[in-house]
Amino acid sequence: MNPSSKLKLCSLFVAIFFTMFGPTNAEEQHKSWDYPPFGADDIALYKAFQASCDKYLAMKPDKKLHDNAVYGTAGQWQGICREGLAKKPNLLEGYLETRLTKVTIGGGEGKFTGYYKPVLEGSRTRHGDYQTPLLARPTDLTLCNGATGRKTTDGGCRNPYRTRGEIMKNITEYKVIVWLKDPVDAYFLHIQGSGTVELEDGTEVHIGFAGKNGHPYVAIGKTLRDMGELKGSITAPKIKQWLKDNPARADEVLFSNPSFIFFKETAQEAPGAFGVVLTAGRSMAVDRSHYPMGVPVFIKSKNTFDAQPWERMMFAQDVGSAIKGANRGDIYFGHGPLAGDRAGDQNAPGQLWAMVPKENVGTQPTGNTPATGN
Repeated sequence: MNPSSKLKLCSLFVAIFFTMFGPTNAEEQHKSWDYPPFGADDIALYKAFQASCDKYLAMKPDKKLHDNAVYGTAGQWQGICREGLAKKPNLLEGYLETRLTKVTIGGGEGKFTGYYKPVLEGSRTRHGDYQTPLLARPTDLTLCNGATGRKTTDGGCRNPYRTRGEIMKNITEYKVIVWLKDPVDAYFLHIQGSGTVELEDGTEVHIGFAGKNGHPYVAIGKTLRDMGELKGSITAPKIKQWLKDNPARADEVLFSNPSFIFFKETAQEAPGAFGVVLTAGRSMAVDRSHYPMGVPVFIKSKNTFDAQPWERMMFAQDVGSAIKGANRGDIYFGHGPLAGDRAGDQNAPGQLWAMVPKENVGTQPTGNTPATGN
């Protein structure tokens, strides 16, 4: 891609980015949602809703979405989908408010972070600055005694699999998909789970999740705090800057997280865990033990990037290894460096509600509390 084309695409992305993240002027019957009017965000809402509906409409009507019966059946959502998709985008949110109600799934204050799909510089060959590999899923990675383990030459297996440090010290035993220019960006791709690599000739390679080594995820921000290297609010940009400023100590910190992700090439941008392409500002990663994939959720928090209150409908369309609990969400911000800045800054308390068919509330087991005012 030539420089002028990149500049045009960057300008277009900036325009789309700020349009998509401006809230709509939709109103609930009982309460104003306090957004300035940005009609394009109605398109993003419609796109995310359509993505969930495409999956629901392909299910058998009697399929239960979750062990928690408050979410209902695919058949219930199919009716909502057919009617909702027939609406104009600027009328969809109002329609959904007539059919759904907000329900508290878990108590206590929540936390909302952000993620994005990075675009990284890479090469098919190892040379110059291209020294950090993205590894394909190895053939010896297997389920062993109920956990992730390693096949042995005698046909058996052993637990656990190699840690991050052990894998990186034995990369000659693995298949390399691409070599990345920036080791810090490579590490954060492991956290994001998927992304796009731009090769030296401008070709783009889409990278998706193919497996992990089974070790628990350890946040390196906590490692840096425990080392006394970072204090106060710890964000991804702060962590990245420390790693870039301290290359001789970077491995010590990175290897404190034993979890390691293996990748694969994908024909197109990798979808979220629900199997749909994610929508910036409207897709969220959640804990699927509390929220079934595809359902709308409502977030009340703060957009850390511009310190503005954030109340909006999103869709549970992805999961994350660090996203645990009923009041925990990871907001998808899109792809590229601008989205990365926003995602890296996002870290705010708040509340998360599931949005469920109104007829399902009041007859379900305890633990599901309708939100005040609905």
